[in-house]
Formats: sequence, structure tokens, C-alpha cells
Amino acid sequence: MKNQSISTLIILLLFGYNLTAQNSDNNYPATSEEITIRIGNDSIAAFGMFAAGKEKKETVILLHGLPGNERNLDLAQELRRNGRNVIYFNYRGAWGSQGEFLYSNCLEDIKQVMDFFSTSENSEKFRIESKSFILFGHSMGGGIALISGAKDSRVHKIAVYSPWNVGYGPKDNNAQIEEFKKMLNSYFMLNIDSQNFIEDLIQNKDEYDILSHKKQLANKQLLIIDENERNKVWIEELDNTEYILIKTDHSFSDKRLELIEKVCKWINN
Repeated sequence: MKNQSISTLIILLLFGYNLTAQNSDNNYPATSEEITIRIGNDSIAAFGMFAAGKEKKETVILLHGLPGNERNLDLAQELRRNGRNVIYFNYRGAWGSQGEFLYSNCLEDIKQVMDFFSTSENSEKFRIESKSFILFGHSMGGGIALISGAKDSRVHKIAVYSPWNVGYGPKDNNAQIEEFKKMLNSYFMLNIDSQNFIEDLIQNKDEYDILSHKKQLANKQLLIIDENERNKVWIEELDNTEYILIKTDHSFSDKRLELIEKVCKWINN
């Protein structure tokens, strides 16, 4: 019985901080909310996870990949426990959001999402600090985060893992393009014209190269985590970047806790 009491005390000491943070203000508890955001004539689906407390908070926006099976909601829960708001959304044309799925649209979508939560009304309603966003992206979402975050003064930190730099390297391998087109056509959860999507990438390959935004990214704090060294060449050209290698698969399936720990520690510094 004594050993059981000691074990219980240790558990409370280890996890007491997060329990206290979650329940620190019963008048303003942690909440979750489905949110619809209009972009032009289209509506996109968003999901807000809002931390406890009356004060406005730094907010992390999650950017999923192609097609977006990994949503990083395990990370979102931990970030909220540590006092940050988290927004997840589906780009136009993805997973029920209206519109066409295009890389150019994805870049515009994240700007529109930040604009939505930066209005006076929504900043107050959701307790969001409108000039303090963090972008967190996976795979294609990593590239979206770096490019869009480079241009936006509201973004101070950008963290990505397994990033896809769509503008880096050759784009004239016809065999690879055809294989890519077949893959895109298999994604029934996307409202996508594979030819339009690929033409957008080719026509804007310089703009979509993360290194084209190197100067602007030097003013941000960057965390890039990868499962292998395929991106190392271009990552090493970026300034103000912490680069971490964790050997695992593309979604960090067996390294989720390590990923969450490193991301939260970096964000909290």
C-alpha cells in the first residue's frame, strides 16, 4: 500500500504541471470547435483546439501533406496542454473542403486562415494573439509552411518535418511526371485535376523553391526534422535553422513521442 501511494505521488509530480495548466481557469476551459472559413466562393473546414485561460495566446497552425493522412493531432493535444491554441484545416479541394486542390491555392489558403483568425472579432472570440502565429507542416505542408511563413510578418517560428521542396531539382523527367499523375488521380479525397496541379508546379518552380525565400526565412526561427538526408543539401543553405535527423518513416510512425518532445521543447524556448 505504501509503495502504491509513493507511485501515485510520483505520477502527480510528473504530470502535475500539465494538469494544472489544463484546469487553471474554470471560467475559460480548454475547448474544441468546428469552424468554416470562406475563401472566395468556397468554404473550407477548420478545427480549432483552444487552450484554457482568458488571455490571448500564441497559435500554432497545422499544415498537412499530400493528400493529408497525417494530421498531427497528437502534437496538437500536447501543444494545447502547454497553453497554445492549435488550428487544423483542410486546404481547398481536400477532404471535403470546397474548391480545387492546387499548390497555389494551398499557399493562399494559409494566408486566408491567418487573416480569418486575425480579425478583431475572431481574435477576441477565440483568444488568439493575432500577431503571433507558428506554422507546423508535414511533407508538402512543410514546403507550404516555409514559403508562406517567409512572407508573413505574423509568423515568427516555422517547424516542419519530412518537408517536400517542390521547386528544388529537375522537373523534366516525363516518366516520373506520369507516375506522379497516376498517384494524384488515385486520391479520390481530393478535388484535383492532376494536369492542372502538375502544370502549376512546373510553371512556378522558382517561386515554389524554398531557397528562393532564403533571405526572408533568415528573419524567422526554423526547425526542420527529417527521416533521412535527402533534403540536407538545400536545408544547409538556410540560416537560423535547427536541423534534426530522426531515422524513421515519412510520417514518423514509430517516433511520434520523440517528434512531439522535440517540437514542443523548441517552440517553448
